[in-house]
Amino acid sequence: MNQEELIAYLAFIVSVFALMNPLAAVPIYLGLTADMEPDALRRIPFKTALAAFVIMVIAFIAGETILLMFSVSIPALRIAGGIVILSMGWSMLQARISRTRQTSEEAEEASNRDSIAVIPMAIPVTAGPGAISLMVVAASYPNAIEGRIAIILAVLFVCILLWLFLKSARTISSVLGRTGMNIVTRIMGLLMLAVGVEYMARGLGEMFPGLLNASTVGG
Repeated sequence: MNQEELIAYLAFIVSVFALMNPLAAVPIYLGLTADMEPDALRRIPFKTALAAFVIMVIAFIAGETILLMFSVSIPALRIAGGIVILSMGWSMLQARISRTRQTSEEAEEASNRDSIAVIPMAIPVTAGPGAISLMVVAASYPNAIEGRIAIILAVLFVCILLWLFLKSARTISSVLGRTGMNIVTRIMGLLMLAVGVEYMARGLGEMFPGLLNASTVGG
């Protein structure tokens, strides 16, 4: 792996981390598990991380096939994914949870369940529309088998971080406090806005190449 590929790979890991945002899942996790027994709490972080990993890998492996079935182009997905990511990033920039992550109805339903590991913690809180869109787009790249394995390992790394964050949720919350968590959430939101703009710009450039030619001539 040369330097350019390494930088691109690290940027992909940062994108996955920003979109899955394990830290933003901490307050949701704490709210949903406030009245749970310690035995149940020990199982939820691992189940959530495992479910999120499986969802992301399925999106990576089968996503492009699903797009072909519905006749959706990759540029169109980039634009749509960019809009979703922009929406999530804007909400996070204001230290709010986007409704693309969890609606009030989902939160109310989850509070009445014995296990919230898969829904809503894995999907849509962590492996949400933005993260899934990222994996489908990544699958469209002309990656060799080593590149595809590297992408899956990057997701595995972020899911391990998710497990550790949820496992240490109460400690993280007490150390950072509400202000600290809001600051980190805003930083992640800014990164997501940048990723969303990049997605939309690239999608628009691929769908309307004349725009790029016109901007080049105009510059």
